[in-house]
Amino acid sequence: MTKIGDLFNEFLALCDQSRPGYRESLGRGLPRLEVEHRLKTIFKSAVDIPELVLEIYCQVDGTLRNVADQKLMDFIPGYRLIHLNELEEEFQKLIAIVGSSQVHNFPLLANHSSDSVCIESRSGNNENSISSFLHDDPQFELMHLNAEDFLKTVIAFYRENVYFLDPDGFLDYDLDKQGLVGERLNNGISYWQ
Repeated sequence: MTKIGDLFNEFLALCDQSRPGYRESLGRGLPRLEVEHRLKTIFKSAVDIPELVLEIYCQVDGTLRNVADQKLMDFIPGYRLIHLNELEEEFQKLIAIVGSSQVHNFPLLANHSSDSVCIESRSGNNENSISSFLHDDPQFELMHLNAEDFLKTVIAFYRENVYFLDPDGFLDYDLDKQGLVGERLNNGISYWQ
């Protein structure tokens, strides 16, 4: 397993500690060759599929939009990990807003308003930056320089109690702490300020 895969596993273990059954709710994933084939079919692009995306869908399937137990929906507060079977639909929604020139941005997380967290991949670029995309302000706002920083940040959010369960058992977060921890781990990125 790659370093990205190890970090993703650590993140899932932390999710399961606070919300038992979360990892199981994500399904079992698919063999790597099958994941690669499906992703290349979905994204129809010449750019490389980011390692994070491959690792995720080799390990889990994601969360369906209408998951039965809403307490297990969020990957991060407000955003679900897009289920592999819904990924093409979410990608087409993104392309409809930004145009086909942005095919190097892949949606990874989504909310009910068609906002997403995307990973970027361009040929020859192994960094795979992570950006926020809001449907009503169609721009990509940099959140993390690479997938490793993304995973280290969300892991820290669990470890440092930025993420917590609200009284009803739903994933919530402390906005002020999120900004402080996010800025510390993603130095110089204005999203966290």
